[in-house]
Amino acid sequence: MKRTSFILVLVAFLCSVGFAQDFSSANMNYRFVSGGFWSCGQDFSGGFGEFGINCLPEEKTFVMRDCIFLQGEGGTLRKSSSAHPDCLEFGGAQIGNKLILGGRTNCTGFIVRSYGFISGALGLFSCAGHPFGKMPWMINLAFGGGFEFQFQQNSAFVIEFGGVNRFLVGGNKSDFEGYSRSSPALTIGFRSFN
Repeated sequence: MKRTSFILVLVAFLCSVGFAQDFSSANMNYRFVSGGFWSCGQDFSGGFGEFGINCLPEEKTFVMRDCIFLQGEGGTLRKSSSAHPDCLEFGGAQIGNKLILGGRTNCTGFIVRSYGFISGALGLFSCAGHPFGKMPWMINLAFGGGFEFQFQQNSAFVIEFGGVNRFLVGGNKSDFEGYSRSSPALTIGFRSFN
C-alpha cells in the first residue's frame, strides 16, 4: 500500500512539473475551486469530488475556502450479531462540508499552498443485512493538512494527510462493532481554479 501510494504521488508530481509555466508573479485571483480526489484509510478507500468558493476577495498570502464534497467509498466492518463476528464489505455515499485555512508562497515558476482543514459529512451505507438508507447512518469527522502544487494557471496537484473519526448515529448501532473508530487517511488529487 505504501509503495503504491508513493508511486502515484510521484507520477502525478512529475506530470505536473512537465507542464510548468512561469506565472507565479501573475494575478491569481479566483472565485471558485473544484477538484477530484482519491482517498484511502485503514479500512476504507474511495473517491470524491468537491466544489467550493474562495472566501477572500483577493488571495495574496492567506488561503481560506469553503467546499462541499460528495464521496463514494467502500471498505470493511464487523457485524457483532452472532457469537463469531463476521467481516463485512460495505459501500457508501456521503455529503459533507470542508473548511480550508492556510498560506500561499510564490516560488519561481509555481505556487505552493500549505493548509489545514476540518470537515464533517453525513453518509449512508449498505452491507449484507443492512440496506442502503436504513439507519444507522454514518458521521465522518476529518482533520489534517495538505499541500497544493500549482504549476499551471488554472490547476494544481494536491496531497493531504489527516485522520478520520467515523461513528454511527440512529437506529440499532449494537449490530455493528469496530466501525466507530479513528483512522489515518491519505488523499491525492487535483484542484481547478476559476
